[in-house]
Amino acid sequence: MWAFSPAPVPGAARPRLADGSGRVDFPRSGFYGAPLSVEPLTFNVDEIEDSGDLFEADLSRAFVDGALRGDPPTEFYAGGAAHLRAKVTKLGRKVLFQTRFTVPLEGQCKRCLKKVRIDEPVDLTLTFVPGEVTRGEPGASAKDAGAGETAASFEPETVDEEPYSGKVIDLSGPLREQILLAIPPSPVCDEACKGFCPQCGKDLNQGDCACERTAIDPRWAALKDMKVQKKEK
Repeated sequence: MWAFSPAPVPGAARPRLADGSGRVDFPRSGFYGAPLSVEPLTFNVDEIEDSGDLFEADLSRAFVDGALRGDPPTEFYAGGAAHLRAKVTKLGRKVLFQTRFTVPLEGQCKRCLKKVRIDEPVDLTLTFVPGEVTRGEPGASAKDAGAGETAASFEPETVDEEPYSGKVIDLSGPLREQILLAIPPSPVCDEACKGFCPQCGKDLNQGDCACERTAIDPRWAALKDMKVQKKEK
């Protein structure tokens, strides 16, 4: 079992077991067997066992909202925190990361404005490969990318690969990207939702109104009241 330790706080002592090691073991239970539950969303490649390990962490509501309300923002808000459980497999210096989790989402139905809450599943399978992390212009280093965060890959041939530098892999960027890819385009309470009448504003889910339903192309609206006179023989 891989024992995962959080980043040390300056001036604070690292947690140690009775054997004097600075590794914290977690009980063998939960998804895939033995979860690893710590934050931030990083892990050290050298601490992964050759046989594979388990990673478990909480994605806070603020983290999920940061992905959903970025620039440009989506039509969803975080409905709460999410919990991540993943299998981590070491392939030389490459690392295979596999996870499936759900993200609680909230929003307003785009048709009737009712509150919508859904639990959206997110699947993520990535191979982290050693190399310079680039973002933007070619040749940018991990430091230039900002906070050592793993950059998203958009090359078709490496769509399932993410580069990392050093010994620590940061999952923040790939997780935010995958959340955005998984969410629906817009909140809808029900696919059969009729929404509001565009003329009187009545909620058509509660019954029909007396408004005319025939849609007229505004370019031809002037012809509506025209009368055609018949020629006399």
